[in-house]
Amino acid sequence: MGKFLSEEWIKEYAKLWNSDSDLTEGLKTFSAKIKYYIDESDNTPVYIDVEKGIVTESGVVTKDEKFDFEMWATPKNWEIIINGQMGPKAAMLTKKLNFKGSMITAMKYMSAFEKSITLMSRVPTA
Repeated sequence: MGKFLSEEWIKEYAKLWNSDSDLTEGLKTFSAKIKYYIDESDNTPVYIDVEKGIVTESGVVTKDEKFDFEMWATPKNWEIIINGQMGPKAAMLTKKLNFKGSMITAMKYMSAFEKSITLMSRVPTA
C-alpha cells in the first residue's frame, strides 16, 4: 500500500490497469506517456507508458522528459475525483483536474480515460 501517486502506488495502478480488460481493450489503438502529479506539492511526479492499451512501464519521473499527456490537481481536488464526488470529465471541464495534451485524442478515448481515472480509487492507498 503506497502513498497516493508515489512510485509504489503507480506500479500498483499499472497492474490494475493491465488486469482491466475493458480498459485495455478500449485503448488497444492508444499509445502514450502519461504524467500524473499533485499540484502545490513537493511530491515527485509519476508516469505510465501505455503501448496499445497496455502499461509497459511505470515509475517516478527522474529526468526532464516529454509526455504526451499530463494530469494534475490539488490534493483536495484529487480527493474529490478519487472518491467519486465528481466524475473525471466534469473535473476536467471545471478545471479541478488539469490536463495537458491533445484534447482531440482525449475526446476520442473519453470513455476509457474516465475509466482509467475511476480505477485510481481501487489502488490501496496509505
